[in-house]
Amino acid sequence: MRILILVTIVLFPLMAMTAPADSLFYETGGGFLYSTGSTANFLRYRHETTPLFGYSSYYEASYASWNGPDHDNAVGLARGIRWAGTDDDGLTFTAGVSHIRRTTDNLGQPFEFYLRLAYEKNIGKALLSVGWIHYSDGKFIFGWSGPNDSENFATVSVGMHF
Repeated sequence: MRILILVTIVLFPLMAMTAPADSLFYETGGGFLYSTGSTANFLRYRHETTPLFGYSSYYEASYASWNGPDHDNAVGLARGIRWAGTDDDGLTFTAGVSHIRRTTDNLGQPFEFYLRLAYEKNIGKALLSVGWIHYSDGKFIFGWSGPNDSENFATVSVGMHF
């Protein structure tokens, strides 16, 4: 299972082909679980690409910053899929790898997994979403030592297609 996850992450960039749509997003939200009391801000750039597992998909680059006792910054690259409810809305799942500026009591490795699950709604060129973002080093899957309480944020996002 571990090898499958690593191979999938490595092969994501090899499956890319260009597509006509790009999007830029600003996202913000509050922390919960081990992130209670923190507020996060995200800037995400999305590039549409070829279908993955039969679903429309995209690549995403992100920058994140959050405050609180375990404040940090992260940059990441990910691949996502979209399960369309209609032409104007649907669920998205994004998974990738990020690099954090410093290790904390919640994140014990400099490289972390990045997950995002969201409901998105298109309104013309605008895109609105409500989602959940999770950063973790996968300690329970890979058996790594050190802290891994994770960072979790409930978010709202506004974006624009161009």
